[in-house]
Amino acid sequence: MEWSKESAYEKLQEIYTDRVMQDEKRRIFQLVYRHLNEHLEDLAVKSGLKEKAEKQLKFFKEYTFMPGDNLFQSMRYVFLVARGENGEDQEVTRQHLNRIYRSLYQPAGLKNPYIPDSFWETPLGVACLVAEEGVEAVYPILDEILEAEKV
Repeated sequence: MEWSKESAYEKLQEIYTDRVMQDEKRRIFQLVYRHLNEHLEDLAVKSGLKEKAEKQLKFFKEYTFMPGDNLFQSMRYVFLVARGENGEDQEVTRQHLNRIYRSLYQPAGLKNPYIPDSFWETPLGVACLVAEEGVEAVYPILDEILEAEKV
């Protein structure tokens, strides 16, 4: 298919439903939460989170919303960019992308994140690609999706 920006954004709006975005937020929450607990163990403070914080985190996981300026707001931002609803301010977009990359893929001791190739195949990775390079960068991915839908 010959994609235009408009048709690509229409397809991405069809793909990035509220359900898909919530599921991806839950998946990322699990990754970050597990990582947090592993680092608490590294610091010999396995019970480092207070009960109130534990309850709050469970609430955030269930409802996929966390108030304030945080990783999940950055995810929401790039999902909206992928849907064509945001992203005019490149500096703000870059700040959100940097937070996502740093939170998920910057190991302690490294200045820059190491992003595995598999990330770009996830819903969040595709959204980040759109935010970073423009919707034209995902035309091949959209072609693959259309092929899979035909089967």
